Amino acid sequence: MTFRRQWRVVGLTLLILGCVSATILYYSADRLIERQLRPATIELLEKRFDSKVELKTLRVGFLPTLSIRGEGLTMRHQGRTDIQPLITVRAFTIRASLRQLWSRRIDRVHIEGLEFAIPPRRRADMPKLTGGDTGKAAEHPQDRQSGDDRPDVHISELITEDSLLLIMSKREGKGPRVFQIRKIRFENFQFSKATPFEAAITNPTPEGEVAIVGAFGPWVSDEPSLTPISGDFQFDANLASIKGIGGAMHAEGTFSGPLEYIRTSGRTQTKDFHLSTGGATFPLTVEYDAVVDATNGDTTLERVDGTLGQSVIAARGEIVRVEGVKGRRITLETTTRGGRLEDFIKLTTRVDTSPMTGIVNVMARLDIPPGEDEVIDRLDLDGTFDVASARFTAATVQDRVDELARRGSGKPTDESIEDVASNLRGAFRLHDARMTVKTLTFSVQGATVKLAGLYDVKRELMDFHGELRLQAKASQTQTGWKRFALKVFDPMLDGKGAGTILPISVTGTRDNPKFGADLKKAILQ
Repeated sequence: MTFRRQWRVVGLTLLILGCVSATILYYSADRLIERQLRPATIELLEKRFDSKVELKTLRVGFLPTLSIRGEGLTMRHQGRTDIQPLITVRAFTIRASLRQLWSRRIDRVHIEGLEFAIPPRRRADMPKLTGGDTGKAAEHPQDRQSGDDRPDVHISELITEDSLLLIMSKREGKGPRVFQIRKIRFENFQFSKATPFEAAITNPTPEGEVAIVGAFGPWVSDEPSLTPISGDFQFDANLASIKGIGGAMHAEGTFSGPLEYIRTSGRTQTKDFHLSTGGATFPLTVEYDAVVDATNGDTTLERVDGTLGQSVIAARGEIVRVEGVKGRRITLETTTRGGRLEDFIKLTTRVDTSPMTGIVNVMARLDIPPGEDEVIDRLDLDGTFDVASARFTAATVQDRVDELARRGSGKPTDESIEDVASNLRGAFRLHDARMTVKTLTFSVQGATVKLAGLYDVKRELMDFHGELRLQAKASQTQTGWKRFALKVFDPMLDGKGAGTILPISVTGTRDNPKFGADLKKAILQ
């Protein structure tokens, strides 16, 4: 064998050995990296999340580029087993170069099956959501630091789909608040800094989709519920998913605060708001400031300013969970000043034209307990109202009012008394779709009607009883021989401060009311 031939054999042998070594190295590199990467990953997560971390599998691949896939990730905050794990992940995929991994910089992380359960604070000084506490509570996130000495990581893009955010209740035995997040995307994510994100969330009631652009962090390791979050949102919902009301609502606003209690301000617009008991739709605009306790879902409504049609409504109150019942209770203190009576009549009853117009002022306490029944059946409304400059839209009815004013004034033939404005005021309670009118006063020039009774909203039945007070004596309400004939009754019908007092009743239906006068009762009084 010549010298040249010997070198060829040696070269070929070395080449074969090199290929074999490269092949062995290639197929063993992933195992080598896994053995280094797995404990490093667990250590970083345990320190950053202050949690006990379990990771079932971690696999490394090189084709077409370096990728890492982990499965069965569980993090228990501070090692606690008495509550749900802080984070569980079905699987995650990491894409980065080796150099990036060692410098803790990652191109992309995709997470599948994320469940993020925020535990409540265990400290006794948990703030309550009352008007005086919200400002003080807002200081707590700044009192804590995210722990900048803990290891951090930079992720250029972090994406998770079909995730669940669970806010654990601070009340023992209560389930968590669950938010279904269809997709969330972070840019330049770091635990030690506020990270911009975009999210799409499905809202259960009312049914709709929420789009959020905001910032999350820095992460507060020892108290995750104090991690700050802020942003802008848009919310499109179908109000028909709440039984008894309807309309397509669009809302937008801002929010900020720690995860456990968030301050929010916004504006909603519903062009076709309506009730199931009414036939008309109205534009409804609402502006509000509120504080949400995410640990139980309770909401304090600090300011609510609404416009229904041409009527302006102001309110404040709360939306709270009821023990042992699905849903939430809404309680509001409402005030309407300078509202339009016709708006409320057409909203609540099926009429093409409101039978009456006027300027209405209402002060009421609204209470809607949770339940499956329509809103009108659950609504409890207790308040007072007054209507100024009221007029009836039907000419025949207004003519009767004008006639009542003329006769009550003792001027039955005075045609200059026309298009008379009426004034109404009263106290009421709407409960179980029935309105109990404690007092109702209807007054026009020369006459006042005082009634009390019941109105069934669904059946449109009424049963009112009271008295008619006239400025004129009974005989002065008539002309001709009737005027002379009634003089004998003037002393019998005379009342203190009034020329005539006559017991009356209003019964029947809204479309076919029946008016009655009890002369016998008046004479015997």
